[in-house]
Amino acid sequence: MSNHPIIGLVHVGKPQASALYLADQLKTNNYQVIEVDAEEFSIDDDVDTYIINLSDDDFNIESVVDKLTDAGMKIVFNDTQVANDLVGWNKNRWLRHILHKIDVKHDLLPAINTERDVDSLDLIDFGIQQVWVLAASIGGPEAIVRFLSEFDGKEPVLFIIIQHMDSEFVGMMVKQLEKNGQIPVKLAGSGVAVQPGEALLVPVDESIVFQNNGRLAVKDVNQNRAATPCIDDVCADLISQLKFINLAVFSGMASDGIMGASNVFDNGGTIITQTAESSVVSSISDEVRKMKMSRFDGTPNEMAQYIKEKLTVGD
Repeated sequence: MSNHPIIGLVHVGKPQASALYLADQLKTNNYQVIEVDAEEFSIDDDVDTYIINLSDDDFNIESVVDKLTDAGMKIVFNDTQVANDLVGWNKNRWLRHILHKIDVKHDLLPAINTERDVDSLDLIDFGIQQVWVLAASIGGPEAIVRFLSEFDGKEPVLFIIIQHMDSEFVGMMVKQLEKNGQIPVKLAGSGVAVQPGEALLVPVDESIVFQNNGRLAVKDVNQNRAATPCIDDVCADLISQLKFINLAVFSGMASDGIMGASNVFDNGGTIITQTAESSVVSSISDEVRKMKMSRFDGTPNEMAQYIKEKLTVGD
């Protein structure tokens, strides 16, 4: 048996072209690769990292995720159908991200060296009464689309979306979230104006800052972050800039977000959670509920109605 690290590729549904390409690239980078169908999955203790290759399939992956989590295994998610369409530079970025998740010794991306001074900002001056951070991981995009579709775009609310993803999927993520049909979704970048009734998607390779003119700037990302983007880091950044933020926790499998929720809670913000029954994976919200920080627990549609009702009564 070779001493090279072993990677387990779990195929959900028919193995996709990008997953097969990934297997070849892992072997090129001196990894051993074991491939298994999700429906026949069992844990191999010799495996160092499991990559779950997601596809448009009815198979419920939560049982696989639970087994891996209970065994303390390292898990990487890969959206194979999105990766199928990547070419050239974007395909290289995707591969580098996967390699970095497996082992941080792999170079990720060059650091961004933009420096901006930021003053405190009162968002009331820009028609924004509440800021809601929408935190999600696996299963999050579908939940957030359902959530945003309940609004009419006239509410005095700014939504800030923190969705775990790789940088090459950002453009596709904006398009997917725009399918809510009610709330415009923008990638948060330098010069973007903050406005009520809109949603800002936090980028992967930059941290956002609010300027006193109502526009965003960017700064270097924390290179030691737990995820891309990192819910804990973004919440800490926002709390340092804004008086109050609130947090809606959607479907997701990660520990990233627990510290962020604690900080929001300690800062006086409201936290609501998506029910376990309506989530693809409920790890983040489960932990928030255990810590008794969630004020309301509901489906994505019910979470939106909760916010709208509180806006009406002025709470």
